[in-house]
Amino acid sequence: MKFRLFRLLLPVLATSPAVAGESLLAAYIANTPAKDSPWRVGGGYAHLLGLKTEFRGLGTFNSPNMIQPLGGGINRDYDNGYVRVDISNNQDDETWNWSYDDDSQHNPAGSGSINYSITNSLSNASVDEDDGGHPGLELFAYYDMGVANLMSNKVPNASWGFRYGLQYNRVDMSNNSVLSTGLTTTTDRFDLGGNIAPLAPFTGSFSGPGPLLSDSPTRATSLAGTGIVQGNRELDLDLTQFSLGTYLELPVTDKFHVICEAGLSLGFASGSYNFQSATTLSGLGTQNSSGSNSSNKILPGAYIGLGATYALDDQWAILVSARYQYMDRFDISAKDTEASLSFDSAYLLSLGCVYSF
Repeated sequence: MKFRLFRLLLPVLATSPAVAGESLLAAYIANTPAKDSPWRVGGGYAHLLGLKTEFRGLGTFNSPNMIQPLGGGINRDYDNGYVRVDISNNQDDETWNWSYDDDSQHNPAGSGSINYSITNSLSNASVDEDDGGHPGLELFAYYDMGVANLMSNKVPNASWGFRYGLQYNRVDMSNNSVLSTGLTTTTDRFDLGGNIAPLAPFTGSFSGPGPLLSDSPTRATSLAGTGIVQGNRELDLDLTQFSLGTYLELPVTDKFHVICEAGLSLGFASGSYNFQSATTLSGLGTQNSSGSNSSNKILPGAYIGLGATYALDDQWAILVSARYQYMDRFDISAKDTEASLSFDSAYLLSLGCVYSF
């Protein structure tokens, strides 16, 4: 009797709520996949293009002679002669302690005069150098925030999220073009007072005697002529960028997706600049100058880009993208010259792989 009762109760026990619940939970766990991670990470090749560096302030040529104030009784040295105080302390505002180098300085008009000049460069030679970016590397991560409602849900599979990036590039700009710099010339005119000028080159003396020349000039300044600038200028830069932005991902097919990106960036630039320059002025010779400097700067910026992914399987995909990358200028000076790196037209091409968790 007891055995028959157990046999009757066995189906009931097998279908009791507790037993049934456990069976349903086991079936649910076995047939429900684990939730996908919102993270995707990747890395790859990144090439920064469209850079422009301006080298300016080149072509320094300083005359060893100083421009003296107007008036008499002053020792004056010029690029092409001198007018100095004589033993009489320039009695009657005239001196025989003078010299000049070339007959072209003599003007016979009127009572005659001798012209003297001091020429300096404006140091305004400049040149632009483009590109100079080397292939670099970038690491990035995408965090999926879920479905993006666009166009009244006409693109229901679109998603959006945040993008984090770390990028390194090296920049090497070098230029050795032959340039030209403008000149400024100060010309002082001294009257001969009807005296006959000796043929050049002529050198008077402190004790004299000799032909007399007025010691008080009239002056004119002109911007004319050019000097030739030769040499090399080089800017080397290590650039590391951190970026944070948002993205919108639009599926075209199951495997091919388009990604629109935009955000802010923060660059850390560590650079050095050096130059060697030789400036030649006709008839006055050549002056050499050189300098170097290094600097570290923070460069805030922004970016906007377009990319595409192609899925190789459930976890791996290939990513290609192009981004316009704007940042503040990187300026560095050495002596009186400057190198200025501009990102106004910079863009980044990248090719990498993406791994989905």
